[in-house]
Amino acid sequence: MDHQRETILLHGDADAIKELVFETSSLPQIRGGSQLLVECEAEVTRRIEQLGGEKIYCSGGSFLFKVPADQAEEAKKAIEKLYLDRTLMATVTVVYEQHPLPRPSTDSPPDGWARRLWDAHQHAQQSGDFARRVAFLIARVREAKAQKREVPFFETFPFGRRCESCGKRVALEEVLRYEPGEEEVVPERVALCQVCLRRHQEGVRGKKDKARGRFNQEFLDFASPQAKQPPDLDHLVKSARRTYIAFLYADGNDIGRLLQQVQSEDEFKALSEALEKGTQQALFEALREVCGPELRKSEGYWPFEIVNIGGDDVTLLVQAGYAWEVAVEFLQRFEEKIKAQITASDGLGHWPQAWPERITASCGIAIADVKYPVRYLELLASDLLKQAKQEAKARNCSALSFLWLANPIAAEKAEPLMGHYTREPNGWDLTARPYGLDRAKQLMELVQDASQWSRTLRHRWGEALEKGMWVSLNTVYYDIARRKDEERAQFAEFLSKVGRLAQREEFRTEAPAPLWQPYKEGQRPRWRTALLDVLELAELRAMRPDVKEEEE
Repeated sequence: MDHQRETILLHGDADAIKELVFETSSLPQIRGGSQLLVECEAEVTRRIEQLGGEKIYCSGGSFLFKVPADQAEEAKKAIEKLYLDRTLMATVTVVYEQHPLPRPSTDSPPDGWARRLWDAHQHAQQSGDFARRVAFLIARVREAKAQKREVPFFETFPFGRRCESCGKRVALEEVLRYEPGEEEVVPERVALCQVCLRRHQEGVRGKKDKARGRFNQEFLDFASPQAKQPPDLDHLVKSARRTYIAFLYADGNDIGRLLQQVQSEDEFKALSEALEKGTQQALFEALREVCGPELRKSEGYWPFEIVNIGGDDVTLLVQAGYAWEVAVEFLQRFEEKIKAQITASDGLGHWPQAWPERITASCGIAIADVKYPVRYLELLASDLLKQAKQEAKARNCSALSFLWLANPIAAEKAEPLMGHYTREPNGWDLTARPYGLDRAKQLMELVQDASQWSRTLRHRWGEALEKGMWVSLNTVYYDIARRKDEERAQFAEFLSKVGRLAQREEFRTEAPAPLWQPYKEGQRPRWRTALLDVLELAELRAMRPDVKEEEE
C-alpha cells in the first residue's frame, strides 16, 4: 500500500451481539438490546464523519469506513469506548490497514498440502484490489477476536438481591415489567440490574403513535397498521388459540463470496446498500401480506416483533401460525427486491456477468411455547439455518427449515431433536426437511388446506405416521375410503402432491404409494414422507385467529 495515501480502510464487528440481545426473554429488553446496537452504529457513523471519514457500510453490528490515516487510531479507540459506554457489556473489535498488501503470488506449489491450499485459494480469489483489502481486514478481525482475553465484569456480592431478569447481577431498581396501555391491568414490578435496566429503559419507553425500536417504527410508517405494537411476548401471542411463538432467522446465501467479486469501492457500497434496502422491503411486504387481517384490528396487537434487520440478516419473533408463510413470502421477495435494487442503483445500474444468476437466502424457524427461553430458540434457529443453507447450496436456491418443540426441551442443537423424525432400523424418515423455496411454496398450499380439517383427523394421521409406514398407509387410506366420492378425489390429489414433495431429484421412481417415497442413502434403501411436515405446520396455522377448522 502507498503510505502517501490520504485514507485507509477501517473495519469492525461487534462482539457477542446475541448474548447482549437475548440474555433474557423479556421483549422490552430484547428490543432494547437491539436498539442500543442500532444507536451505536448511528453514532459511530456520525463520529467517523466528524473525523473526515466516509461510510462504506454500517449495519448488523459490522461496519466498514474509509478514514484519514492519521485519525485511524483515534477512531478505533472512540468506537471501542462508545459500544461499552452505551451498552455496558458489548465490546467491538476494530482493525484498520497498517501494512501494504502482499503481492498476489503466481507460482503454484508442486504438490502436497501447500498445493491443496493453493487450489482452495484460487476458488476464492478476489476480483480486484479493493476486494483483497477488505478480505484481509476481515481476516484480521477474526484473528483479533480469537485473541481477546478481557470481557466486561460486574462484581456480584453473595448477599445482594439478584436481578429478576438475568439472575446474574445485583439488582439496582424496581420497574414495571412493561409499559401499560389503555385499559390495561398494571403489570407487576421487577428488580433489574444496571445492564438489564439499560436495555429495559431503551426498549420499554414509547410515545403516542410511535413504535418502539427503529425497524418497528419503519414498519409502522410503511404499513400504517391499526393494531398496536405488543408491549411483551404475552401480548404478541394474545390473539392466538395456543401460545406458541416462532423465532425466525434468515440470512443471505454466499454473500461473503459475492462481496469478494466486486471490482471497486463503488460496487461494494452499491451491493451493501441494495442488500440492506432490499431485505427490509422484502420483510415489510411479507409481514403486511401475511399478517394483514390481524394488523387491521384496532383493538389487537401485532403478531410479531422485528428484532433486527442487518444487511441481508433478519431476526423476527412471530406467532407460530404465521411463521412458515412469512418465511416463504420473505424469501420469494428477497430474490426479487435485491435484483431490482442492484439494477436500479447509481453505483451499479446493471447485473454484473460474473455474479450468480440470482442472490438467494435461507431461513431457520424454531417454535416453542411463549415461556420457552428465547436464547434457546435463537440457538435452535441458527442451527436450522445452517441446515437450510446446505440445501440451498446443493440446489442453488433459497431454502428453509423448521422445528416445533411441542414439549419444552432445553437444547442448543437442532440435529439431535430432528433425530426424533427417523425410525431405525426400518429406514423410515417422517420429514422431508429442509425445503427449497419452490417446494416450500407447494407445501404452504397443502398446509392451508390441512389447517381447515378437523383437529381430530390431523392428530389421528400424525399418530399413525409415528407408528410406521404400513400403519400410516392403512389409517390414511381407510379414512379416505369412508368419505364421499368427491372428497376421496380431493384427498387423492392432496396425497399425490404430498408424495411429490418427498421425492428426491437424484432418485426418481414411481412409488407404490404416494404417501411415502423411496430413496437411497449410500447403497441402503430408505423411505420418507412429507405428510408430518404438512400436519405440523397445519396444526400451527390453525392456531391463527383467521383460520376456521371443520367441526369434529
